[in-house]
Amino acid sequence: MTNILNQIDKVRQKIKNGAASKLLMQKPFAEGMYRFSMFMIEYYSRVRKNLNLDYDSFMIIQTVVSHTLYELSKKKNSATSYSELATEWEKVISVPNPGLLKVVSQFEKKQNYKLTISSVCLMLNLPKETTRRKVNELCEINILKISKKEGISLGSHYKEIFQEFVPSTTLEVSKLLKKWEKSGVLKSLLSFQV
Repeated sequence: MTNILNQIDKVRQKIKNGAASKLLMQKPFAEGMYRFSMFMIEYYSRVRKNLNLDYDSFMIIQTVVSHTLYELSKKKNSATSYSELATEWEKVISVPNPGLLKVVSQFEKKQNYKLTISSVCLMLNLPKETTRRKVNELCEINILKISKKEGISLGSHYKEIFQEFVPSTTLEVSKLLKKWEKSGVLKSLLSFQV
């Protein structure tokens, strides 16, 4: 986190000193920012409409997905394609749910780097009780599952989110990048150095 804050400070200094003005003063910057804002609004709207989730719950799911992808990437033969990843999700979510736990101790020893309520709180900067409540709600609808041994992991209904939401998000990201490329924003962003 400190590294990210240092990079942001460097960008602020470049902007303040005029070193980044070439990127920020170009006309495509405003269009690029507009396209990104519209992408984020559409993304947020799809989460609420298509998944019927509040954004904090969705970000909790994304934190579990990120953790799972990290763990999968440590495997020798990690999934690289969409279909390989779908197969890996099947393996991950097919493990039976050992039951809901209403309390997960933050003092548990992490022998397998499991994801805990406390870990999610720190990642998302959410209050612990809010996170616990939302994780339990997501467990009740089988999007997530939780156990003392395994921590928080993906539940059987995550498969629906992956199958429906990931392809449409991929399409929207592709559209955004193509618009950025056409307007010159992508080239400017890729040439920007911190």
